[in-house]
Amino acid sequence: MTNKLFKIILSAGFYGAVCLMAVESATAQNLSEKLVTDPKTTTGVLKNGMKYYIRPNSKPEKKVELRLLVNTGSIMEDDDQQGLAHFTEHMLFNGTKNFPKNKLVDNLQSMGVQFGADLNAETGFDTTVYMLPIPTDNPKNLETAFQILQDWAQGALMTDKDIDEERKVVLEEARANLGAISRLRKKFLPPLLNSKYSERLPIGKEELLKTFKPDVLRRFYKDWYRPDLMAVVVVGDVTTAQGEALVKKYFNSLVNPGNPRQRVEHGAGPYTKQEVMFLTDPEQTTTRLSLNFSPRKTEADKTVGDYRNTLVEQLAFSAINRRYRDLASEATPPFSAAQTSNSTYIRNYQALSLTVIPVADLTTALNAAVKELLSIEEYGFTKDELELVKKSLLSYAEKQYNERNTTNSAAYLGEYEENFFIGQAAPGIEKELELYKTLLPGITSEEVTAAFKKLFSKEDKEKFFAYVLSSETKDALINNDATLLAAIQKSFTQKAEKKAEVAISTTLLDKMPAKGKITKVEKDAKLEATTYTLSNGVKVTVKPTTFKSDEILFTGVKKGGTNAYGVEDKATVSMLTSVIETMGYGKFTPTDLNKSLTGKNISVRQSMGETTNEIGGRSDIKNIESLLQLNYLELTEPRLDPSLFNGYVSKMQMQLKFIKSNPQAAFVDTLVNVMYNNNPLRPMVIPTEAQIKSINPQRAVEIYKNEFGKADGYHFFFVGNIDENTLKPLLEQYLASLPTSGKEPKFMDNGLRLKPGNNKFMFNKGTEPQSLVVAQYFGEMPYSEDMALKANMIGDILTIRVIEKLREEMGSIYSGGFQGSMDKEPYSNYSIQTQLPTGPESVEPILKQTEAEIAKLKKDGPEQKDLEKVKIAIIERRREEIKTNQYWIGKLQQLQFSGDSVERFLNFEKELNKITVQDMKAAANKFFDGKNSFIGVLNPEK
Repeated sequence: MTNKLFKIILSAGFYGAVCLMAVESATAQNLSEKLVTDPKTTTGVLKNGMKYYIRPNSKPEKKVELRLLVNTGSIMEDDDQQGLAHFTEHMLFNGTKNFPKNKLVDNLQSMGVQFGADLNAETGFDTTVYMLPIPTDNPKNLETAFQILQDWAQGALMTDKDIDEERKVVLEEARANLGAISRLRKKFLPPLLNSKYSERLPIGKEELLKTFKPDVLRRFYKDWYRPDLMAVVVVGDVTTAQGEALVKKYFNSLVNPGNPRQRVEHGAGPYTKQEVMFLTDPEQTTTRLSLNFSPRKTEADKTVGDYRNTLVEQLAFSAINRRYRDLASEATPPFSAAQTSNSTYIRNYQALSLTVIPVADLTTALNAAVKELLSIEEYGFTKDELELVKKSLLSYAEKQYNERNTTNSAAYLGEYEENFFIGQAAPGIEKELELYKTLLPGITSEEVTAAFKKLFSKEDKEKFFAYVLSSETKDALINNDATLLAAIQKSFTQKAEKKAEVAISTTLLDKMPAKGKITKVEKDAKLEATTYTLSNGVKVTVKPTTFKSDEILFTGVKKGGTNAYGVEDKATVSMLTSVIETMGYGKFTPTDLNKSLTGKNISVRQSMGETTNEIGGRSDIKNIESLLQLNYLELTEPRLDPSLFNGYVSKMQMQLKFIKSNPQAAFVDTLVNVMYNNNPLRPMVIPTEAQIKSINPQRAVEIYKNEFGKADGYHFFFVGNIDENTLKPLLEQYLASLPTSGKEPKFMDNGLRLKPGNNKFMFNKGTEPQSLVVAQYFGEMPYSEDMALKANMIGDILTIRVIEKLREEMGSIYSGGFQGSMDKEPYSNYSIQTQLPTGPESVEPILKQTEAEIAKLKKDGPEQKDLEKVKIAIIERRREEIKTNQYWIGKLQQLQFSGDSVERFLNFEKELNKITVQDMKAAANKFFDGKNSFIGVLNPEK
């Protein structure tokens, strides 16, 4: 008996089955295992009910990410408080017990924390999150930061005066959200959400924001800002003991109210009928259909079994959306884009939704998208397509695991927020990769199909809510509620077709290029980099780093760019790389290439600037050769495919057809034309239909080969966890083999200039009371790194003044700021510019105040405290960025291709700190010399 069994087990088929059964059995036995929080994270609950999460993490060094999480949002507002959850967020930046009025922002700016970019908050339906990244090079900073968090939690001042002054800022934020989508949202949200949520948009009601009594706001803060509804998150360069001590020091004393209000959960009901809305607005820029099925109550992942169920659904949506991407890339695409998702409009509820953007008519797009759902319902997912999405998911998880010791602190914050707000498990990447490897192999296509069918059932098709957002132009067959409902009902009756599998080559290059050689090696001790000269003249600079464990970045740059081409090629060169990408490379269509690269964490892109052609890409360690193969393929074998090109043109024509109905888009497009005095070589903001039609795919391939396919003048840069002994033969194989033309590229100045003098342009479009002020001060000036730095600093200084004057004192804007820059090519010039969204009544006061701030800067220079704020912000940002591959890939290009000074780079802080108030005053007088400026103003139609 034993021998017979032994012989059966040895048979290959049965042996494999037994192994599979063993795996499935082991998995089944472990499905009830509870997922515990990552052991690298310390969690706890204070006696007042406040929860905390602490995770030491040294990337980046000397920085801690702090979050105050409040389990409340607009859904908790009373009828007389609509918009006050969000208003509360504003007030906590505008006066607390230890930081009255603007002292909080002022104090943080002095540490190098920038308002908006770093310091921020967000209010949703159910949650409020306060974000505070803190540099810890000064030990006092962390204490100050925790004091701020404590003040946010229960130390708001909320004086009548501060509240009344902040009304204007909140109303400006509300104004910025006005437009076609806000008008349409008011119509479709109530039936879509089918719950109280549609009555509690976080921005609130304008009239209430203007008139509410301050005590009503204080009541919201008192009711809902309490420790049993809060958590503090501490992630960064801090010890657990230090973090816990600070949490207890600053939050143990917080108290809950005597009779706390109950936090009621407001769910979502199922749809009870088939309901549709065909909505139009003259400023809507695209046609979009959204088909939504009934929401289902969900539970957070707390066990291995829960995690597995989520993976099954994730595989289903990944596979469906891959089908949709394939269809959108066809020669005759039925839609520009389509996507299914497990939408979470309401916390703890999910619903299958389908969104479709047509190419031509909505009927074709709808039928094609629904037909795929019907195909899956009848025939299921194929094993091959499921393996592709499994491979992709596993590859992503492996990369996260490989980088577990070099992950940035900010990357951990989301999982702690989910854990606190909805109870979602946060087991950590080590456990998650183990789950991926254990669970994915046992998930079958039949199982994924069954999970999808539960979301797309007969009952779902009988009860749904759908809406279309469109311009006034209507589809020939779908143009009102009745025709929309009939079209959806009819789409469900289509005959499903089984998906056909197509074999895809996994070999990028059928033939290896002729190998070249490394002819010269130069080591740079100061930059810790090595430059190789290859036999075809290409230069390659390599800098090995350990900033990320599994990341390699590369760029390639050469002289060239769009300036080398005339008006007849303008549209082609402006859209060149997207046109080529649409047609594919070598034997691969875009769809085929995407499938061939599944599971490989690599990407390559090309772009054309005015004077340069650039290539950029990234890879993990194991796929570096595939990255270089892909780069060689894309540079040398652009694919001419007129049918795919025509499909691209069709999508572009549809996407751009109504874009100018958006007031800001129309304004910017017209403004650029005026600023360049209608020069035919001016930048192309929104292509016209004639320009799109002027693109010749054969000419595009010709230009692309000339600009990207020839090695002459290329300098490549590689930064990351690189083994140079592994890389060198790959450089010889795939970069030294790039063909040359013998023609050295050069920078080209095509003579395009902004209209000289002091000009003002007024533009009227739109129905909402929205304005936009755009100002640019410009001129030609000999380039120097010193003046380029000062231009950047002037932008930062004026941004501080804008926040203080235009936002905090005048209440005329919600957001806005200045930027300053200098360019060396195609000619030496500078530009100081700003964009300030506001209301029509504030345009002239804003322009007057802006000119006053510039005049003050020219007369007196910046205030010393503002100059110091800008310096410390630059230093803090640089200190963090210099430990990233992204920083070095750009910096090496500046130093070795653009010719910036290495010595100045190495002594940057010294050079920065030498700059005085008088230096900035002198620079301001050069930049704002009164010779050239352009003021553009968008106002609503009169």
